[in-house]
Amino acid sequence: MLVAALREPSEDELVWLLRYKTRRRILLAIGDAGKISATTLRDTLKISTGSLYYNLRQLRRFVTQDGDKNYMLTEEGLRVYRALKEKGTITAADLMEQNQRSRVLSIFKSMFFPLWLYTPLYEQRTVFMILPALSAILSVALLIYTRQAPLMLHFYRVEPNVLRIAGQYLLNIGILYILSTVLSIIFSGALFRGGEGGLMARIRSIAWHSIWDEVKFVGALAVAQLPLMLYPAILSVNRLFSLSIIPAERTAQYYLVTGTLSTISQVLALPLLTGLIAYGRRLDGATAALAALIIFFTSHVVFQAVTFASVV
Repeated sequence: MLVAALREPSEDELVWLLRYKTRRRILLAIGDAGKISATTLRDTLKISTGSLYYNLRQLRRFVTQDGDKNYMLTEEGLRVYRALKEKGTITAADLMEQNQRSRVLSIFKSMFFPLWLYTPLYEQRTVFMILPALSAILSVALLIYTRQAPLMLHFYRVEPNVLRIAGQYLLNIGILYILSTVLSIIFSGALFRGGEGGLMARIRSIAWHSIWDEVKFVGALAVAQLPLMLYPAILSVNRLFSLSIIPAERTAQYYLVTGTLSTISQVLALPLLTGLIAYGRRLDGATAALAALIIFFTSHVVFQAVTFASVV
């Protein structure tokens, strides 16, 4: 029962599914045709067979088949189709009955599953060009000022070397990119499904769909790391204004305070990382959250190992 509840997509997750351009095109093509075969649909949209069937599986709530295996829209699919035709977009309200709407629940979901953040990042070129760059500049400036270097979701004090700190920041984005991509591919089941094209076609339905998509994912990682910068930001304010927020180094209070601040920043970063993995890797919320939590725990294991090695 619990597993089923976790796997049942929420309205916000369904909105995310429909914000993906290929899925909107599929719904519009089926709605325009009324009924359409898979081959005709693929040729009309000019996409690969693997991509078509992957996206059709994601749209199973909105698309069905008749006795001749032609694709057609369900009642809910027709409602979405009309909304797309009229407004060019889709909202959670279009998927919910009037008595199911809850503003508080919607706000709660938006906070802990912020798919809304990545829609402009992925679909508006100006936002993508500006926001990740500003995020990276702010992050590197804070790290340089506080002499911190990131490794996954943790920070380590290093010598004041600008190039080294900036390099480790970029390297850390690469590490998070590799981890989130590999975990997404594994948890999606793409490696183990059969009868859906070759292995690479199944993998490309999750990641490496195009170079531009991967560039967007890397850029969005810079934004997803912003909550982590709460820790160096507080260190910066403490140092700049001599507030004595951070106790003297190498004391029990110092490790308690810095450890607490680090943990808070990591917890704040988890929703953004989860939302990015879901949006950028085309996964449902539960699977994306699992990948983000594994990254979180792996970071703690690595941090403990590095700390222990430095003491020894």
